[in-house]
Amino acid sequence: MIDQSMFEHIATGDLVLNALVVLGVLQLAWFSVMLLRRGIPPESIQYAIPPLLTIWVLMWPVYVDARWLWIGLAALMLPAVLSCLLTSPFWQQLRAAWTTQTMDSELRIYPVLPLPPMAHFLTALIIAGIWFQHIPEFGFGLALCLCLAFRSVDLVDQLAVHKFAFLKLGFPAHPEQTLASHLVLIVICTILLCWSLHVFHGTDWQTLLIATLITAMAASATRALVPGQWNAPAAMLSMGFVMWLL
Repeated sequence: MIDQSMFEHIATGDLVLNALVVLGVLQLAWFSVMLLRRGIPPESIQYAIPPLLTIWVLMWPVYVDARWLWIGLAALMLPAVLSCLLTSPFWQQLRAAWTTQTMDSELRIYPVLPLPPMAHFLTALIIAGIWFQHIPEFGFGLALCLCLAFRSVDLVDQLAVHKFAFLKLGFPAHPEQTLASHLVLIVICTILLCWSLHVFHGTDWQTLLIATLITAMAASATRALVPGQWNAPAAMLSMGFVMWLL
């Protein structure tokens, strides 16, 4: 994905951004292990990672050559892959910190599919990065939705179930999802997609609401219908496709 032409006009800003990303990923891995050793549940660590990566996503429009984005994506994937290959305590603890407990329903659907930690999230982020390469205003908004909306609504589901169990929608693929989480997802995605398009084109928000609202509804439908954690990568595909059509 990185060809020789990338090195012909190297921008100092791109090098600095990638250096910061690599340093940040190393710190993220180290803090994840330290938190796990202090008794923090892996689920809490994984909920904190996407919002932290939003800091990097907000820097995507600053890249002079968007292809340098793949350095940061590779830096994110490398610790996850190494945690599967290396047996030292640090890497095994990192694997535990970044591995989501698989639900029984997902085991029945994907019985023999061993994946590195955070594979679903990283796949979704890669898809958003591909969209950014071709249509920056789409990929930027999708990555923001992934980092800020999709993890947030999982917490909304947990809170809603404890307080308002009747809000469960009863989807066969995701019986734990609630009406509250889908409404929150639609609202957050609509706002983030509108803002992304406004950043790149300066378009008035009012003219973008219908298209982004339809896109956000596509994200909600994909999250409900695609089994397991693959709903996040599928949502990146469906949202990008809907925005492209509109």
